[in-house]
Amino acid sequence: MSYVTGSVFCRSIINIVKKITNAYKGSMLKRCADAVGRCYRDSALHGMLHRYVFKKPWFRYSLVYRFVCFLAHIVDIICGYIHNILAPAIKSSMIYALVLKIKGLGTGNMAYLFGILLMSIPIGSIISMIITDSVTLTYMILCWGIFGLGMFVVLCGIYCSAFNKSLLARLVKLLTDIVLG
Repeated sequence: MSYVTGSVFCRSIINIVKKITNAYKGSMLKRCADAVGRCYRDSALHGMLHRYVFKKPWFRYSLVYRFVCFLAHIVDIICGYIHNILAPAIKSSMIYALVLKIKGLGTGNMAYLFGILLMSIPIGSIISMIITDSVTLTYMILCWGIFGLGMFVVLCGIYCSAFNKSLLARLVKLLTDIVLG
C-alpha cells in the first residue's frame, strides 16, 4: 500500500486537494456559506422544521395507525394469494413466451422495452380520463399518437436487423456522418 500512496500520481493528487482545501478555508466563499448557514439556523423555517417535521411521530402508538397497518397486512396477504394464482398463468401465456423470445434475441431489447413503456403510458392515461370523466379529443389524439410511436419503437426493436438495413437508417447514418465529420 505504501507503493500506491508514495507514488507520484497519488502525492500530486493529495497536494492538489490540500492546496484547494487551504484556499477554501480562507476564501470569501467559505465566509458566505457560513453566513448563510448561521442565517438558516436562526430562521423560522429551521425552527419549524425541527419542531414539526423532524420530531418523533406520536401516531405510531395510536389505534388508528395499528388498524391501518392491520388493513395493509390483510391487503398484502390477499395480493400475495392473487400473485400465487396469476404467476403460473402469466408464465404459461403466449405473450410471456413472445417476450422471452424477443429478449433472447439480444438485439433491440432497449428499444422494445422503451416502446412497451411508451405504449403503456397512454393506456393508463385513457383509463384515468375515462374514470374521471375528463376525456377530450385533444388528449385522445395525444394518447393515440404516443401509443403509435410506442408501437413503432417496439417494431423497430423486434425487427432491428431489418431496420438497420433500411433506407431510412442508412440516410440517418449518412447525415450523422456528414454532420459529425
